[in-house]
Amino acid sequence: MDNIGDFAEQLVLGEVSNVQNGKALPPSQRIQEGLAPAGKDIQRTQVPDSFMQEILGDKYVSKAPVIEEAEIPELVWTDPDGHDPEPEPQSLTEETAQQLVPLLEEVKGLLKEMTAAVTGSGNIGISIAGPQKDSDSWESMEKRYGYKSTKKADLPGDSTKKAVLKASIKNRLSKRNETD
Repeated sequence: MDNIGDFAEQLVLGEVSNVQNGKALPPSQRIQEGLAPAGKDIQRTQVPDSFMQEILGDKYVSKAPVIEEAEIPELVWTDPDGHDPEPEPQSLTEETAQQLVPLLEEVKGLLKEMTAAVTGSGNIGISIAGPQKDSDSWESMEKRYGYKSTKKADLPGDSTKKAVLKASIKNRLSKRNETD
């Protein structure tokens, strides 16, 4: 053995061969002695302050709020008559109706907008920002971000796809003939 890595490798390989030959159980099926069972949750276990004080001594500071016995005045709402008066219904006057009409019209308009914005699938498609117009063309936007604009091909004659293909093939053949 040259180093600790070789030793660890031999231990693992020996363990694997024992499991394969049936001489030992796989680690997941072995009972681990001295260890707590794996499924026990102790996350919400409450430890009394007296035990923590006993173990940690002076270093422990209780996190429980200290409630002092102080006299807190109690608020009591009492009605001198003994019962709660119910609010009397008020009649609708012309003045209050005139105040309510514009509010109702605004609500009606909002409801119309909302129902118009509901799509066929039942999803709401309201844009709070409202409709937006593109102030810039794509060309100006690309120019602003530093993209170069495209140029038309400077080919003699017509610039159809067929003509471009013919010119490309002709150019390649001429270059190939020059090198031979």
